[in-house]
Amino acid sequence: MAHLAYRFLIGMAAAGIASAQFGGGPAWNVAGGDAQRTSWVRTDANISAANMQKPGFRLLWKVKLSNDARQDYSLSQAVEFPRYIGYRGFRSYAFFEGASNNAVAIDSDLGRIEWAHHFDGALPNGTAACPGGMTAGVSRSTPLTDNPLGTVQPGRAATHALSAVGEPHEGAVQVTQFFRAGGASGRGPRPPAAYGSNALFALSSDGLLHLEYVSNGEDSEKPIRFIPASANASGLIFNETEVYVSTKNNCGGVPNAVWAIDMLSPEKKVYSWKTNGGSVVGTAFATDGTVYASTGDGDYSPAAFSDSVAVLDRKTLAMKDYFTPAKSAFTTSPMVFALNGKYLIAAANQDGHIYLLDAAAPGGADHHTPLASIAANVTTGEMATWEANGTRWILAPVSGSKSAVAAFKVVDAGGKSSLQQAWVSRDMNMPQTPTVVNGVIFAVSGGDAQHNAVLYALDGATGKDVWNSGATITSYARTGVSGGSSQLYLGTHDSTVYAFGFPLVPMGE
Repeated sequence: MAHLAYRFLIGMAAAGIASAQFGGGPAWNVAGGDAQRTSWVRTDANISAANMQKPGFRLLWKVKLSNDARQDYSLSQAVEFPRYIGYRGFRSYAFFEGASNNAVAIDSDLGRIEWAHHFDGALPNGTAACPGGMTAGVSRSTPLTDNPLGTVQPGRAATHALSAVGEPHEGAVQVTQFFRAGGASGRGPRPPAAYGSNALFALSSDGLLHLEYVSNGEDSEKPIRFIPASANASGLIFNETEVYVSTKNNCGGVPNAVWAIDMLSPEKKVYSWKTNGGSVVGTAFATDGTVYASTGDGDYSPAAFSDSVAVLDRKTLAMKDYFTPAKSAFTTSPMVFALNGKYLIAAANQDGHIYLLDAAAPGGADHHTPLASIAANVTTGEMATWEANGTRWILAPVSGSKSAVAAFKVVDAGGKSSLQQAWVSRDMNMPQTPTVVNGVIFAVSGGDAQHNAVLYALDGATGKDVWNSGATITSYARTGVSGGSSQLYLGTHDSTVYAFGFPLVPMGE
């Protein structure tokens, strides 16, 4: 009876009725979790500071993928699709990009490979600056709203993937029907299902953009030329109308730039904003689609653009404004978040500071004046942000007296903003981008060739350890964890995926 009850619970969980893994709510669709790159899952049905004090959170499964690392880069952050309903029934997926031109889907409930797709494309000899592989990460459709990852309560209806049969080589039938209906004129209706719930976006090393069906990894239409081959690309995102990616280090002779395709235009025109100088470190997006791009070191000629946070037009990528502190490279992507009725930007710089900017006018009239800054010595990885009990927090991997994760409070007193350090975590070896789930900080001590990675859970208010993975992970890592629905994923240098969470609890006799 117990065995049958357990099987029944599995079936109910697959239907989204009851499960420790099915927390409900929007999914982690892109690197950084949302368009604002906050790495914050607001709520979760099971993960909380209180529950992490109890036994049960552990390794659920691990899967070794057929993929070779390129330099230090191996696997992207996971992109998830909980409670997908397709022709195979109910599934929950975690998608990964592999450096050697691979895209992989794992059934995240069962811990098994659902499909694997290898893309054609040259893999030139790589360097640390130019790995020479597939580096942009995969992406699903990502809302521009100040996205409420995890705010929908359990029991939300699953996302249905539309299916139909079209003419050979004509692309997804929904796309054809959409354009015949005039959907490409203006903003018009929302994109068809092929560009929404049923699409996984991947950028192979030859610069081709692939739209893959999430159910089987097959291209839904002919790949689209996006950028030149052999770039070091990052931050691939589809915001429901445009696809963006950024490039750095002039790898393969590809300019350092932000690139965009309007997916609602029949010709799929490509736009770009070239720095003519520094690398584009990363991008983040306002709720109206405005693009913020941070840039690194480069040529300081009059035509070059480096060491700044640039504000770009959503459609044309024309630069509208910028902030620059001095000749010092930015080292993280921007983050966008709301505070007291206005949107702010945070980004870290090689000069050791985190800069806080007004998204409406970063840098003020002279382009050099931030709202606030604080010495932080941000090192490896990106930053994260969350809000609790009216306090806005910023997390960053830092160095100094020790390598750790540090938390800073954004204080707004009398209309004047400041940043105050609140706590510093335990020592960590190469700390990676932290992730916040319902007030719990998940931080990866990345390790190196001689030291394996360790995943830590920290109390968000104090930075104190509440759990760690011990010796479970057997390689090092250069990405942070991602996930949702009470499950977290970490990919390591040896192309192993680890899933952590609370296991399903069998029903009683």
